[in-house]
Amino acid sequence: MDTNYYDVVVCGPELTGLVTAALLGRRGFRVLVLGHDADRPSFEAAGHTLSRAPALLPPLNAPSVARVLSELNCVQVVKRKAPALTPGLQIALPKHRFDLGADPEAVGRELTREFGGERAAIEAALARVAETSAIVDPILSTDITLPPDGFWERREIGRLESLLPKRGTDLLATLPAAHPMRAVLAAPGALFGTVAPGETALLSQARAFETARLGMHRMEGGYAALHALFREKLETFSGGKRDKLTAVEVVMRRGRVAGVRVQPRDETIGCEHLVWAAPAAGLAAICPEKPPRRGPSGAPGLHVEAYRYAISLLVRPEALPEGMSDRVLVIGDPVRPLVEENALAVTVGQPAPRQADQIPMWIECIVPAPPVDAGPGYLRALRGRVVERFERLVPFFREHLVVLASPHDGLPPELPAPVASSASPASSRKAAAPAPVPATPLPPVYGLEGDSRFDVAALPHSTGIKNVYLAGRENLPGLGIEGELIAAWGAMRLIGGMQPKRDPLRREVLISE
Repeated sequence: MDTNYYDVVVCGPELTGLVTAALLGRRGFRVLVLGHDADRPSFEAAGHTLSRAPALLPPLNAPSVARVLSELNCVQVVKRKAPALTPGLQIALPKHRFDLGADPEAVGRELTREFGGERAAIEAALARVAETSAIVDPILSTDITLPPDGFWERREIGRLESLLPKRGTDLLATLPAAHPMRAVLAAPGALFGTVAPGETALLSQARAFETARLGMHRMEGGYAALHALFREKLETFSGGKRDKLTAVEVVMRRGRVAGVRVQPRDETIGCEHLVWAAPAAGLAAICPEKPPRRGPSGAPGLHVEAYRYAISLLVRPEALPEGMSDRVLVIGDPVRPLVEENALAVTVGQPAPRQADQIPMWIECIVPAPPVDAGPGYLRALRGRVVERFERLVPFFREHLVVLASPHDGLPPELPAPVASSASPASSRKAAAPAPVPATPLPPVYGLEGDSRFDVAALPHSTGIKNVYLAGRENLPGLGIEGELIAAWGAMRLIGGMQPKRDPLRREVLISE
């Protein structure tokens, strides 16, 4: 028996589901979000609340981002809380250190200083990457659902694919095989997207690099603040949210969704539409029947190839070296795979207004799946190597450390070394060790199965079950957070169609004489 009924129920912890719910609530649908607390965007470490990752939005004037923010009426809030990074990237190689930004003249001066006579060849490679990224702009600026859902949309994507470079094309043909700029151009796609290093194809690499170079927008408060923004919008449009519930069965009647059964109360919540904002494998596990095969036969599948590992820390302002950018890519050996401590993305955040002397920072890297799945020992050993590599970039951070912790490895947080007093030197040694941080699952990074030049797209929204949709990282893994926003917009359009907006905040008063 249904305990309640909603137009749309969104199940899962991913950001895409939260954005989809807010968009549907804005259009007047009665929406409920379930299980969003299963993947918390923040964690506690030694009395400090840390965001588990930074929040970096693509350029706000990009149509794919602007339409979501405009629909939710939060453009000005995001502009105020998420300034653009300038320069977009700083690269730290063993023998080179330079900035990459939106100004071609500034980039040219940096390349001349670091690479001398190779500047022309590098600029030719950068131009080809920019041209490839620009091919997809017209599609992203339209209302076409991505991944494509119907015949006409698949036809438009087919036209786009005919414009893309053929598989095997070397966009960096002007550079030698072992040139360090090859690793620089591949690193944003490897570190910022959701496709594993080594499997990131042409379009994904080009899009990730251009987005990073032009300057992403860093959200004050990190990933936790971005989640809070969309939760607030959901509540503004009267959307509901119930935590600590786990979906255990999709209830179907006559071949279509009728509700979802949840635990621990063993209740069934009725719905007209179900949006699954989590890995598709979890949906298949709770469906009473196997969805029929549907969609284009060439649609790529996914498998978990790696994970994203992150360390969060707070430091005093004195820890930051002079000239360090807010977004740094650290590459240890350009010819080795861009995984583990060999390729780090370091982000410097903005201090909270009430804690101006504590600057948040994040260290991220990609780790292969097999050793992670084998047990916790791998991540615990990896943490030391990652911190050691980070210390080469920020040599004196330990002297100005407030706290360092990871939500993934189960280790205790690192705190400043106690200063022994001459009066009671033993007192500092008796300080209780901080409790370990409970380990949470690492965000997956996927390998693509299939053959498609439009490599940013993977699983379609439609599942084969009527009125059940996927909306998450698995839809457009090659576009990172931009792909999550595009997927949310597509799921909203599939459910809401082209019907007029119904503003729940609007009240019409009819006066009769």
